[in-house]
Amino acid sequence: MKNIFILSALLASAFFSNAQTVSDGLLYTGQDLKGTARYRGLSGAFGALGGDLSAIGSNPASSVVFANNYAGVSLNFTGSDNTSNYFGTTAFSDESDIDINQAGGVLVFQTPENRTVTKFAMSLNYDTTRNFDNSLRVIGTSPTSISQYFLNNASGIAVDNFTVRTAEGETTSDLYRFLGQDLGFGAQQGFLGYESFLINSTTDSPNGNTDLTNTVYTSATGTGSFNQDYLVETTGYNSKFSFNGALELNKKWNLGINLNSHIISSERFTSIEERNSNTDATITDVRFDNRLSIEGNGFSFQLGLIGKVTDNIRIGATYESPTWYTIEETQIQEITTISNDGAIATVSPNVLNVFAPYELRSPGSVTGSIAYIFGKKGLLSLDYTSRDYSQLKFSPDDSDLFVNNNAFIDSNLSRASSVRIGGEYRINNWTLRGGYRIEESPYDNKAIMDDLTGYSLGLGYSWGKTILDISYDHSERDYSQQLFDSGLDTPAGVLNELDNIVVTLGFNL
Repeated sequence: MKNIFILSALLASAFFSNAQTVSDGLLYTGQDLKGTARYRGLSGAFGALGGDLSAIGSNPASSVVFANNYAGVSLNFTGSDNTSNYFGTTAFSDESDIDINQAGGVLVFQTPENRTVTKFAMSLNYDTTRNFDNSLRVIGTSPTSISQYFLNNASGIAVDNFTVRTAEGETTSDLYRFLGQDLGFGAQQGFLGYESFLINSTTDSPNGNTDLTNTVYTSATGTGSFNQDYLVETTGYNSKFSFNGALELNKKWNLGINLNSHIISSERFTSIEERNSNTDATITDVRFDNRLSIEGNGFSFQLGLIGKVTDNIRIGATYESPTWYTIEETQIQEITTISNDGAIATVSPNVLNVFAPYELRSPGSVTGSIAYIFGKKGLLSLDYTSRDYSQLKFSPDDSDLFVNNNAFIDSNLSRASSVRIGGEYRINNWTLRGGYRIEESPYDNKAIMDDLTGYSLGLGYSWGKTILDISYDHSERDYSQQLFDSGLDTPAGVLNELDNIVVTLGFNL
């Protein structure tokens, strides 16, 4: 049975962990191109158009563009491919998933003639804003052992704190739990390394026993090279429920508001296997596993406008507030080592680390849009969005970890823009679509994360009150993946490619 402890906010903040990093903050708050097949067929360039359920999530004035009541649902197939390079070795990994990524409906109400408010609408829509399903494998020969991670965390902590009092009935689980409660996550990491013989005390007392006051440690993996196989498997999603209301004024201006409820649910399994044949090593094989679970919820709002400048030209503007999240994370760990004489040591505390809940504020954004309508034949549309990622913020402010995170954000993240362009052409009951998008990196240093580029294609067919749409979109981005936040400092280079096929079935009611 698992032993569960709660790690206080003070202690959780005092030691840097694999959880609660800036890259995690960007992952949780970022938004992919998600939604209906029509929306994605135009690469999301819908800010001045409206008349689409997912467009409501981009501009809340979109709902009142519908001529009548409408409902739709979308099925999405996602394929993710990663190509990594680590010390000259290339590895490939992929992941696929199928899910219902969008569902919703809109009710449209006409008002009597000669009113300023000529129409109003209410809608409810669900969108998966980010799919976390992903698999990344990194393989290579490194000059640095994973033992350095444990050395860094153990440094300065007396051996006495890592010594299990078996004569007093204390177990490995008891001590691991105690360290988390009293000294924090970093002490737990040092203990895992020490208890598995991956790191050793550097001094002994005169009688030959271990000096319990010692605070300096050495690696048992020796010096030389280390063959490493690193795996990250992530599942889950970030979803958004939008409660919308919109007005049409004088058949020219549309105004709308969204109240958004956000849900994060994700699980990340991280494993590293290491092997060496160093002559001075007493430990030759290591496997270190971590399983992190993330649950969160948040709130945001949006204000939007769409204007009919002429019969052919539409403009749009949207303000999206920051999203205020509350996030809870739990983690369980296990380590196994094999010595040069074949002895196996496994440390599996079976203790669930429960980190203190924390707040995460995503940056808000502003979007300007313009579209040209070619009568009933087609359209061209463009969206420009600006988001200041330096406004990403962790709290509480009295946490050392979050102070460091926020300082890193201030120094390394900045304002980034995205451009989406889309077009649509109608041939009788058929509609052809295409789009292109580019999203700037939030990092000043694009070696950490480069710009994202993507394109899309789509096809639609309508008969009676039924509409069937299908789209394909592709995007890619280069980024750096650091294996651990301490010890293994050289990141792997990764190319991530995402492919999506979406089918949407819609009904005019």
